[in-house]
Amino acid sequence: MENASKALIITASVLLGLMIVSVGVVLFKSFGGFSREITTEIQKKQISEFNAQFLKYEGKSFNSETNQNEIIKITTHDIVTLANLAQKNNIEYELTDKTQSKKKNESTYYVQINLEEGTNKNRNLEKWTEKELTNFMQENNMTGNNQTKYYYINNIVISHITGRVTYVEIKLL
Repeated sequence: MENASKALIITASVLLGLMIVSVGVVLFKSFGGFSREITTEIQKKQISEFNAQFLKYEGKSFNSETNQNEIIKITTHDIVTLANLAQKNNIEYELTDKTQSKKKNESTYYVQINLEEGTNKNRNLEKWTEKELTNFMQENNMTGNNQTKYYYINNIVISHITGRVTYVEIKLL
């Protein structure tokens, strides 16, 4: 009788141990899934914030005076801002190699900024030096009759792989 009661106690303690381990595994899986969801949401928010820096210059805005949608006009200052954002991003991800800058390459975090002014095409503004960007701003800020020169974003490519902006094409308005 004494051996039977010891066997029952041992069996009960083994079953209790298995139940505790099972509950631990279930809790570990549920908390792991929760943290994975939180991490995914944080990454989506970061991508959205990154893209918003570029997308705020694209599209149309409503003009209450004319009751019409008008294209968003950008100036040379805005173009330099976009070039600096792209440059900062490319340096942050160490994407300074020229092979990374293929037009509309969606498998990389590289951001390319191109500008078309009539027949004049300026490629890879993100690679320009600060002096080149300053000269661009000074030379292209005004038209011949002292009017502000306006541009617009013709195309923005967002990667289907990374979900981030990879290419911005700007044209003279």
